[in-house]
Formats: sequence, structure tokens, C-alpha cells
Amino acid sequence: MLCGNPGFRHCVRAMSPANDAIEEARRAGFDVDLLDTNLALSPAERWRQHDTALEFVLELEHARIARDAKLQPAPATAR
Repeated sequence: MLCGNPGFRHCVRAMSPANDAIEEARRAGFDVDLLDTNLALSPAERWRQHDTALEFVLELEHARIARDAKLQPAPATAR
């Protein structure tokens, strides 16, 4: 028994849906180990990683906007 007491069968049933959901997520392709790894980090470390990723995405967005501003519009074609 998961509870350590064979008389508490409801403990196994209470844990089973969660375990089933985790296994179903794995079969669907979710990286449950990555979730566990991230949850092992402190909230401050998760925020730092988030801020770093956000900064990178914003840099890419600014680079795209700068590139697009240099493009010349295609000439209008006669219909």
C-alpha cells in the first residue's frame, strides 16, 4: 500500500488517477521529467530563466522589425 497501512485502500485509489494522468501525459509526448526538473528550481531561478528567455524573444522581435523596415514594398501589378 502507498499509505503504509494496508487498511487504507482509499490511499491507493487517491494516488492512482494522478499516476494515470502522468502516464497518459508521457504517452502523449509531454516531457514530464522536464516539468519535474523545472519544479525542482526555486521560484527565483524560474523567474530568472523566464526573464532571460523573454529578453531573447524581444531582441528577436526588434531585429525582425528593423529588418522589415528596410524592405521595399513590391511594385503594384496591373490587373
